[in-house]
Amino acid sequence: MRATTRLLKHTIKFVGGPHPIPKPYPAKAHPFAPNGIIPGKMGISTTVKSSFSISSYHNANPVQPQHGEFFARSELPERFRYKPVKDFEMEQIISGGAEIVY
Repeated sequence: MRATTRLLKHTIKFVGGPHPIPKPYPAKAHPFAPNGIIPGKMGISTTVKSSFSISSYHNANPVQPQHGEFFARSELPERFRYKPVKDFEMEQIISGGAEIVY
């Protein structure tokens, strides 16, 4: 076993350092990039090039539910809502069921 590992130990040899793959095209800005910002090195784009601003989105055509449609479970009648967790169920969840012995 040791003779085999000694033989196979130095069979793979890497020549030279890392071989960078050339890009076939130069980096260009994304069509929606603010002010034509192009990608740069890691960390530079967020610290140096922070020329963007955050704006809230306003939908001009909000979707309204039709008759019989609901967007949230809280809008449904009481019988379709989630039941609250009982105290003994919460104790079983917290303990991980360790108290149950079969």
